[in-house]
Amino acid sequence: MSLVKIEAFDVRNIESATIEPSPRLNFVVGPNASGKTSLLEAVYLLGRARSFRTAQVNQAIRFGQSGLMVTGKIRNDAGLVVPSGVHITRNKREIHLAGRTIHSSAELIRAFPVLVIQPASGALLEGAPKHRRQFLDWGVFHIEESYLDCWRRYVKALSQRNTLVREKRLREIELWNREVARYGTIMDGARERYAERLKPFFLQSAARFFAGFKFDLHVQSGWNKSKTLEAVLQEDVAADIRLGHTQSGPHKADFSITLDGRPARAYLSRGQMKLLVYALLLAQSLLMEESAGVSACVLIDDVASELDEDNKNRLLGFLRERRTQFFITATAEQIIKEAVDDDAAVFHVEHGQVMQSMN
Repeated sequence: MSLVKIEAFDVRNIESATIEPSPRLNFVVGPNASGKTSLLEAVYLLGRARSFRTAQVNQAIRFGQSGLMVTGKIRNDAGLVVPSGVHITRNKREIHLAGRTIHSSAELIRAFPVLVIQPASGALLEGAPKHRRQFLDWGVFHIEESYLDCWRRYVKALSQRNTLVREKRLREIELWNREVARYGTIMDGARERYAERLKPFFLQSAARFFAGFKFDLHVQSGWNKSKTLEAVLQEDVAADIRLGHTQSGPHKADFSITLDGRPARAYLSRGQMKLLVYALLLAQSLLMEESAGVSACVLIDDVASELDEDNKNRLLGFLRERRTQFFITATAEQIIKEAVDDDAAVFHVEHGQVMQSMN
């Protein structure tokens, strides 16, 4: 899966830009505040219909304009080119895929998987557990087609149970315990299977940056697994009523990375933690490539940030070996010159203008 062409209009400081990227490495070079990240944001919008820079996607609209539009052509893994587009105004979002208007971004996300690695990605390992649950769910979504329906049913059942908990309706809570437990147990199993499939790819990626380090990945389900989720929910009723919400279930799940059996973040530097995030996200795309037959498009913003020269070169060397399509921003062409080959494309951005250079 790769992006063949993208056209962006009124995205941040980009008034209009059209590029035809390489199916492998794409370097986006320019000074700070030139529009490099805005170009990556346009690619992300095409795959997610939202921004990775803000929760309010309309904030990505260029100042003084009523809306933004990103259109593209995506070559799927069957070799077919599929048109897609996203149009966002102050109060409306339209998504088009293969000539149809679609009302859920899920179909778009499946058609054009996009991952982003940016300075804020450190939150994956150092931030709230919700970031790690989202990481797992995004991965499972692309591996197990039925997962989205299960996730939606769980969220609906959990919301209903929480309402009953707040209203102290004991008899009805017992009925909804079964629904929460049913879909929660399925979700947990899917996440655990995904983590087991991800682990060897993560260890393979981590080994490129951490010679001799022994990492492991551990999933915490969100309840005491010595008992069924339904039994735990029943035991928790009184405490849940007192707190006003459901304490146990996959909505409380998490995962951790250990180094020689100890929490990795307690022993690694900030730069090393960033490399560990790179290893996790690259492993996720590698798993999609090797096991699911689907390749994601990976966006890497500010490749040199907090990486020393050796680790930067290790990262770029690793990327050159992959079949995945990458978009990588950097402030200086010197940073990426060793990684440029015949399959790479370089785009220069300045004042929101994007130009392709010849290798």
